[in-house]
Amino acid sequence: MLRRLAGLIGVGVLVALLAGWWAAPRLVAVFPQQDDVPSGAVPVRLTFSRPVRLESLATHVRFTPDVPGHWQVEGKQAVFTPTQPWDPGQQVTVEVLAGLKGANGLPLLQGEKWQFTVAEVMLAYLWPADNPDVYARDLTTDATQRLTATGGVRGYAVSADGRFVYFSASNGLGADIFVVDRLSIQGEAVPEAQRLLACQNDQCLNPRPSPEGHWLAYERSDGPHGATRVHLLALNDQSENPIIPATHVTYSPLWSSEGLLAYYDATRRGYVVVQPQDGQEVAFFANDTGESAAWSPDGHSLIAVALLLEGTPAATQAPSQAPYLAAHLWRYRLGTHFQPADLTKDPNLEDATPSFSPDGQWLAFGRKALDPEHWTPGRQLWLMHPDGTGAFQVTHAANYNHLDFAWHPNATLLAYTRTNQVDLTQPPEVWLYDLQTGQSTLVVANAVMPQWLP
Repeated sequence: MLRRLAGLIGVGVLVALLAGWWAAPRLVAVFPQQDDVPSGAVPVRLTFSRPVRLESLATHVRFTPDVPGHWQVEGKQAVFTPTQPWDPGQQVTVEVLAGLKGANGLPLLQGEKWQFTVAEVMLAYLWPADNPDVYARDLTTDATQRLTATGGVRGYAVSADGRFVYFSASNGLGADIFVVDRLSIQGEAVPEAQRLLACQNDQCLNPRPSPEGHWLAYERSDGPHGATRVHLLALNDQSENPIIPATHVTYSPLWSSEGLLAYYDATRRGYVVVQPQDGQEVAFFANDTGESAAWSPDGHSLIAVALLLEGTPAATQAPSQAPYLAAHLWRYRLGTHFQPADLTKDPNLEDATPSFSPDGQWLAFGRKALDPEHWTPGRQLWLMHPDGTGAFQVTHAANYNHLDFAWHPNATLLAYTRTNQVDLTQPPEVWLYDLQTGQSTLVVANAVMPQWLP
């Protein structure tokens, strides 16, 4: 009898232990994985068998070297997003300690430790300009990686963590949207692109991923010459989120760092700022051009080009005798008590194509003078502080237009495209300006649209 009772107790203990093991959280998947080579801004994703407690992650997950960031728990997945990226080339060790508490209070019974290496920052661009694909160059070694093989790339954008490259490419009649996962690259082979949107005769252009990677905004026109409308695609299930009026002409989607979507509404003549989840309007900025805007790094201000705002700037004549209105950079700020501010001020200057440095200290833009004495065919690269002070000219190539300004993540290098406005047979070029030395160097000829791959 005692033996039978002891046996039953032993079985009960075993069942209890198995039940406890089953109920305790287990680490079932990680990203980045051992020996991956992601960007320094990559979110670290830990997938458990059961949800875990948010407060336990800070004490039971270690990064070496450590960087500031924040944790989120999304179901069974815990995500650490660095607010300061790891340095290029660094080897990062991740250690998940046993004892991490599940949402049910039970501890993680077995920890895990692995390493990944941060990729070098690369400069991407479209080449050759007449039938381009996306290429990326390591500026320290001059090694070049081809990222697409479709030809006819119309535009592209890089996810905030540097992992995905979204691009639009011609399909013969219209343009489709694709995505490339940089972690799928094997050696020098061109990675396989996944078609996200088959647009047939429609032109699907200007893909823009949201900073947290949940949404893809893009432009779509009905046929080759139809009206353009901004669309919003949920990347988790590739479903459309119809929050933007289908009867309005809209274009130029721009994401703020805080996940708000701005786009230009030509029907309403202004920039609309909305929440992507429900389309709730956060702000409307009256604007008459819809040309070349940029969010500040903190997501609180939008810099845009405007011709007419609170009065009409005086027109002037260029040497070509073509009438010009002064196009100025205006700063719009979220919040009802802020008025737009003219950053250009001088009616004899034309400014365009603003681009904020990642640290928020500088604003790059193209400028030309409109008075006959100083007028030039091309806009020159200028820098100024975001409040309009400290402006200085960087380039002095009067016949060239300077645009497509792209800042290195550490804000010490600025890539740009320049095009010859006098001899249009000359191919465009991608150049690099070093803020520390003040020198500009040619990176690649017959190329456009530089962007950095963090």
